[in-house]
Amino acid sequence: MNAWFNVVMLSSFFLAVFGIGEIAFRKFKVDAELTRKWSHIASGFLALLFPYFFKDVGWVILICTIFAIFLFTCKYFGFLPSINAVKRKTHGSILFPLAVIISFISYEYQEFNLLYYYLPVLTLAVCDLCAAIIGKKYPLKSIKIYLETKSLGGFLAFLFSFILLNLSFIILNFQIPLVFILIGGLFSAGIELISPRGFDNITIPLSVIVSMYYLL
Repeated sequence: MNAWFNVVMLSSFFLAVFGIGEIAFRKFKVDAELTRKWSHIASGFLALLFPYFFKDVGWVILICTIFAIFLFTCKYFGFLPSINAVKRKTHGSILFPLAVIISFISYEYQEFNLLYYYLPVLTLAVCDLCAAIIGKKYPLKSIKIYLETKSLGGFLAFLFSFILLNLSFIILNFQIPLVFILIGGLFSAGIELISPRGFDNITIPLSVIVSMYYLL
C-alpha cells in the first residue's frame, strides 16, 4: 500500500480521536482531564499500527511532525480545548509524537523487534494513565516534586500496571525475563515520579528503552 495513502489514512484516524474528544467536551460537557486522557490512550493504541504501515522511520517522523505542529498550533491559539483546557501547565501532548519517533527508532535499530516499539509506547499509553487516575483517587501519600504533587499511589499503580503489561506480552510468546519486569518497572515508575508534568511523555519511553537494552 502506498505510504502517502497510509499517512493520510492514519492522520484521519488521529483527527477522529481528537474529534471525539472535542464532541465529548463541547456537547456533553465532559471534563477536559478526561477528554485529554481519552486522546492520550487512543493515540497510543493507534500508534501501534505504525510498524504495519511504515517500514522506514522517515514516514513516522513525517506524520509525527505534522501532528506535533498541529498540536502546538492548537495550544498556542487556544484551539482543541478537549486537550488544552486543563488547569495544569503541561507540554505532554506536543511531546507525545516525539516519544513515538524515539520508540520507532529503537524498534528499527533492534532489527524490527516489535517489543522495542510496543512496550515503550504501551507503557506510556497505559501505565502513565493508570498512575494519573489511580494516583489521584488513591494517593496514599502525596509527594512534592518540582512544585508538583505526585503520589505513592500513582507510583504503585504505574509499577503494577507495568508488571501486568509485561505479563500480557509473555502470554503472547515474547521473551521477557523477570529481572527486567521488576527492575525495569521500578526504574520506569521512579522516572515517572520525578519527571516534571508533561515531560514524562519522553522520559517514560526512554526509561523503558534503556532498561530493555541493559536487561533483555
